[in-house]
Amino acid sequence: MPVRKHVAVVTGPPPRIEVRNPAGSVIVEAVEGAEQLEVRVEPLDDAAEQLLDRVEIDVRAADPDRAGSTTRLRVTVPERRLLRTPAFAVGITTPAGAAARIAVASAHVELTGRFGELEVTGASADLDVEQGTDVDLRTASGDARIGTIDGRASIGSASGDVRVGRAHGPLQVRTASGDVSVEQPADNVSISTASGDVTVGAATGGAVQITTVSGDSSVGVVPGLRVWLDLSSVSGRMDSRLEDDDRTVDGPPVLTLTLRSVSGDMRIHRTAAAPVA
Repeated sequence: MPVRKHVAVVTGPPPRIEVRNPAGSVIVEAVEGAEQLEVRVEPLDDAAEQLLDRVEIDVRAADPDRAGSTTRLRVTVPERRLLRTPAFAVGITTPAGAAARIAVASAHVELTGRFGELEVTGASADLDVEQGTDVDLRTASGDARIGTIDGRASIGSASGDVRVGRAHGPLQVRTASGDVSVEQPADNVSISTASGDVTVGAATGGAVQITTVSGDSSVGVVPGLRVWLDLSSVSGRMDSRLEDDDRTVDGPPVLTLTLRSVSGDMRIHRTAAAPVA
């Protein structure tokens, strides 16, 4: 099949990227030291091949006379042909630190490398992000996976699962039936779900607030950390094993755990070791 390609030199701050692609895939790779944008759009079916020449690839160079001006890239594909949604594979290579705004329906999204601000929305699509500064993710039934978040983050899902590796800033997650897993939060965390289970691997400070209806909650606490517990459940079981830690440092609590549930079980425990920085 034919392919659309475009290359543009980037000057000034990292670029801002916008992609709209309902079906297929969007793969963006942020490369340290890169100095240009490379765009590749490939049709994945006959409907997309007939519409390839209607794909919009718009690049606006940074204005050297305006402080803070940055290169902007916008990729938009046709959304419908008769009763079919054409599927395209959109691939972009960008300098690291780029900001990205991506909207899809069923297209899989994969962002590798280090990004700045990220806004990603999907319906049934899976969203995979390696690293972002400020992250805003929304999906209906797709799963969302984020490796590292350097700033604040807001993540919403209906039935999809949410997995976060390291969160260095405030984190808010809301789901309906999807499970939520946060491995290493370093700031305040707020998680709300109906029937999904919630797991926090190693809380190190701040406040962790979890609200569920029927979902179970499990929170690991770094050894030696003083904790203030506020637990409430109507019919769920509560199990706290923090008193077994003889390494707890005297002083005021540095971590607050607030857990609310109707029928879900709650478990608080010490982690085997402090997380690696």
